[in-house]
Amino acid sequence: MTKKLFILISDGGDGSYYPKYTFNEEWILEMEQKAEDDWHSMCDGHVGCDGDGFHYDVLMVPDECTLESLGIRYDVAAR
Repeated sequence: MTKKLFILISDGGDGSYYPKYTFNEEWILEMEQKAEDDWHSMCDGHVGCDGDGFHYDVLMVPDECTLESLGIRYDVAAR
């Protein structure tokens, strides 16, 4: 079995961009809805937002994977 690893881009504010990760699909759906309802206030500097809206990629990984086992120290949805 597999599960979804969501990959989002974050603007570092200094011209740099960083990948952010989460397995939390509920949070992704919530952010999609917020972006749809009020794109300008939600996407002002928010993770996953660019000039065209809220975007992410999905990578399917084995169920036993955790963020930690993949070398990821921070869950973006845990803010």
